[in-house]
Amino acid sequence: MRPEWTQMLLSARDGSPEAIDRLFRLVGPRLLSWIRLRMGRDLRSRMESTDLLNATMLRAFAAFDSLQAQNEDSLMAWFVRIARSELHDRREHHGAQRRDLRKEAALSGDVDRIAADVQSQTGRLMQDQRMLALEEAIESLPEQQREVVILRQLEELSWAEIGARLNKKPDACRMLLARAMARLTLEMSA
Repeated sequence: MRPEWTQMLLSARDGSPEAIDRLFRLVGPRLLSWIRLRMGRDLRSRMESTDLLNATMLRAFAAFDSLQAQNEDSLMAWFVRIARSELHDRREHHGAQRRDLRKEAALSGDVDRIAADVQSQTGRLMQDQRMLALEEAIESLPEQQREVVILRQLEELSWAEIGARLNKKPDACRMLLARAMARLTLEMSA
């Protein structure tokens, strides 16, 4: 990993508001979109996507020592793996009393302040109406088009990986994404 990224992640883990802000700018919007789309409308009606994002970010802060990211793409993939695990845990434990995020992550520094900074940043993300409109448009796509958009644009998988997941050839996945993007463009411009 680049030295400046390592420093940013360590500073974020230690509670630096500037580092937390920079980290959120790098991964926050895409990660929140990924979470909201993977939750689906039904689950979002029963639990807050921002709670899941907060838990993911705090879990990531506690696990920074295990991060092997080499660039922004691999950093995003690491956060998606954590979010996928957190979403799975939340689905299994849905209905249980809300967990205290400060108890879930063993962080150095001022845990209360880090948790407050994370919650503040996720609140700012939820105010982005364009992002919410785009998520609704993505949800309205046919299932395979929606999946290819998520896998390529949010998870940033290769065409070969997407093809393996969708049981299609990479070129067919490219065409599927092209149709999805055309449809999204039309819907977003209406």
